[in-house]
Amino acid sequence: MEATNSIDRRKFLKITGISGAMLAIGFESLAMDMGDDPMVKAMMAEDFIDGTAINPFVIIGEDGQITIMATIPELGQGINQGIPAIIAEELEVDLNTVNIVKSSATRKYGRQSIGGSRNTRSLYGPMRKLGASTREMFIQAAAKRWGVSADQCYAKDGQVFKKGSNSGLAYSALVKEAAAIEVPKEPALKSKKDFKIIGKSFPRPDLALKVSGQADYGMDAQTEGLLYATIERCPTLQGTITSFDEGAAMAVPGVQKVMKVTRNVYGNNNVGLAVVASSYYAALQGRKALNIKWNNAEFTGISSSRIDKELTKLENEDGYEHVEKGDFKATLDQAAQKIEVRYDLPYLSHTCMEPMNATVHVKEDGTCEVWAPSQSPQVQRQFAKILGIPENQAEEKIKVHLPYLGGGFGRRSMNDSLFECLQISQAMTKPVKLIWSREDDTSQGPFRQRTAHLMKATFDANKQPIGLQHKMISQAITTQGRPSRGRLPFEVMEGINTHYDIPNISTRFVEYKNQIPIHWWRSVFGSTNGFAHEGFMDEVAVMAGEDPLKFRKDRLKSEPRFVKVLERLEKEADWNKKLSKNEGKGMAIVESFGSIMAHAVFLKKEKGKVSIPKVVSVVDCGVYINPDQVAAQTESNIIYGLTAALKDPITFENGAAQQANFDTYRMLRMNEAPRSIEVHIMENDEAPGGMGEPGLPPIAPALANAVYDLSGKRIRRLPFDLQRV
Repeated sequence: MEATNSIDRRKFLKITGISGAMLAIGFESLAMDMGDDPMVKAMMAEDFIDGTAINPFVIIGEDGQITIMATIPELGQGINQGIPAIIAEELEVDLNTVNIVKSSATRKYGRQSIGGSRNTRSLYGPMRKLGASTREMFIQAAAKRWGVSADQCYAKDGQVFKKGSNSGLAYSALVKEAAAIEVPKEPALKSKKDFKIIGKSFPRPDLALKVSGQADYGMDAQTEGLLYATIERCPTLQGTITSFDEGAAMAVPGVQKVMKVTRNVYGNNNVGLAVVASSYYAALQGRKALNIKWNNAEFTGISSSRIDKELTKLENEDGYEHVEKGDFKATLDQAAQKIEVRYDLPYLSHTCMEPMNATVHVKEDGTCEVWAPSQSPQVQRQFAKILGIPENQAEEKIKVHLPYLGGGFGRRSMNDSLFECLQISQAMTKPVKLIWSREDDTSQGPFRQRTAHLMKATFDANKQPIGLQHKMISQAITTQGRPSRGRLPFEVMEGINTHYDIPNISTRFVEYKNQIPIHWWRSVFGSTNGFAHEGFMDEVAVMAGEDPLKFRKDRLKSEPRFVKVLERLEKEADWNKKLSKNEGKGMAIVESFGSIMAHAVFLKKEKGKVSIPKVVSVVDCGVYINPDQVAAQTESNIIYGLTAALKDPITFENGAAQQANFDTYRMLRMNEAPRSIEVHIMENDEAPGGMGEPGLPPIAPALANAVYDLSGKRIRRLPFDLQRV
C-alpha cells in the first residue's frame, strides 16, 4: 500500500460518516482529493479506525469508541454482527454502543472462509476467550493504577470498577496500559445465566442498509477507470473454440478487448471468450456478436435420461460402508414383509440473487486490489503465484475488500469468477469487473448433486421393523477430477439418521461419476439424504400402523435431545388434533451440522387448490446467539427447500443444461409460500450448532409426508407439482 499523508483521520471519519454507519468501509477504492490531501488508493476498512488495537479484533479509541471487527463474509446469515456479539458479551460492553466494522480479507484474522454452518460453532469458544482475555487486561490495568489486586475489580458497560465502590475507569482511559499487558491464556468466562447479549434478540444494523439499497455488494464495486467483462462459455461446460468473429465484437462501440480465459472446475480447464468494454451493456453486445463455434462433440452425449439409466445400473453395487449395525442382509430371508422403493432427487442450481461476479485491479506497479464477494476471500497466496509476487509479500501487495454477498449457499466457496477476472485484469493492467449473466449462473454450474436412494425395510410378523437399508448413489464432491479414493467420501452421508432403534441397519454409498461438476449446495447431501431417509421412515411407520411422530419418539429413546424436540413439536403443532378430510399433515426430523431440526407441515385442499397454511418448526441448536437469526435462517431454509421440492430441476440434453433464467428455473412465489411459519427454539447448555443449513433437510420430507396424509399419494421423486396431488 502506498504511503499515506497527513490527513486527519478523525476529521475524515466525521466528514464521511463511516464511523457510525457500520458499512463496509474502504469498499470503494479511495482515489479522491480532500483539499490539498490526496487520498491513498487501496486503503482498507481497518485504515480508517482511530484507536489502539488490543488485538486484531478489538480497537478502542481514546474518545471512548469501541470498534469490533466483523471478519467473516456476510451473506445474509447475520454473522457480521453474530461474532462481534460474542466478543462484546465477554468484553462487557453494550452491543448498541459498539462500532462494528466489516474488515478486509487478511490472514491476521485467521480463517475467514464460511461454509458448512461452521462459523458460530467453531468461533464461539475462541471469540468468547478473546473477549474475556481483553476484559481481564483492562481489569489488570485498572487494578495496577489503583494499587489493588485484580480480584478486587470488575468490568461493566465498558468500564472497570472497584468492588464496593462507584469509582470507575472507562476502557478508553486504560487502553494504553491494557495493550501492554500480556494476554491471559485462560481467562474466566461468564456463566450463561449472566449473559446480557448472547441468547437475546437485537436488531441487525445491516438490514436497514440492505432494504434501503445502501449496502455494498460485490456488484457495487467502483473504482476509477473501471472496465466491464462478460464471458461466452461452452454450453456443454467443456469444449474448445474452433472459430469466432473477433472483428464483429470489436466493432461494437465501447468494446476494448476480446480474449480467451480458462475456468478451472475440479481439474477441468474450461475455456471461454471474454469481451471487455467500457460498460456492461457494450460487453454484452460484443459477446452477442462473437458467433463462436465449439468443438464439443465428445461432451454432448450426457442427458438426464442417460443419467437415470446409469444410476439404475449401479443399484446392485455394494458400495462403501457407512454404518453397519446387526445383519441387514439376514433379515431379507427372515422378514414376514418387506418394502423396497427408490427415491430420486435432481441436479439443482444454487441461484444466488446476486450472480457470480468479481472486480480485480492488477496494477502496473505490481500490486493488486480485489473486491471479493466470496465465501473464501483469502486469495492472496493463489493470486501471488499467478502474478509472480513472493509469498511473503502477498498480503502487502494484494489487498482484498470484503463486500456483502448476495447469497452464497456454498456456490461462492468456489472462486472461479475471481480467477477469471484476474486473468482479464492482468492482461489489461486495468480494473475490471466481471459479471456473470443470470443464464451463465444457472446453466454453467457447478450444481447440487443428482442422487438415487435405494430404500429397504424388513418387518416381523407383527409388522415391527427389524431391518433398514439406505443405499445412496451419487457423485461425490471431493473425488471429482481424480480417481476414486477407495473409501467413503466424508461429505456424502450427512443427514442420514442411524439412531433409530431398529436392530439391523445398513447405510452405504455407491459412487457415480460423470462430467457434470457438483459443489456444496445449502445443506449439501443433507438436502438429498434427508428427503429419502425421512420420507421412507414415514413409509415404515405406516406399515407398522403407527403415528409417524410417535413412531419416531418410540425409536429414538436413546437420543434424549431428539425426543425432546419431537415432544415440543407435538405440543406446538397440536399434532394430535384431528384434521378434516381436506387437510393433511406431515413431519420429519433431521440432524445436520450440529443441530437437530424438526418440521411439521400442514396442507389444505380447497376448490381443487392445495395450499400450505402452516409450518411449525422446532430446533435444538444448543446455545444460540440471536433467536431472531435462528428464526430467520429457519424460515429461509424452508422457502429454499420448498423451492427445491416444488419447482424446476436442472436437466441435461446434448450435454447442456436446459434451464437458463427464472422462466425455466422458477422460484417459489409469495402466494405459494406457507402462510405461517412458527419457529420454536429449545433451551439447553449444549455446544452451539449451525443454523445456516439445518432447516432445509427436513422440509421436503415433511411436505411429502403431508401429501401422503392428505391424498394417499407417496412422493418419492423431486420436484413434484403440489397442485396435482
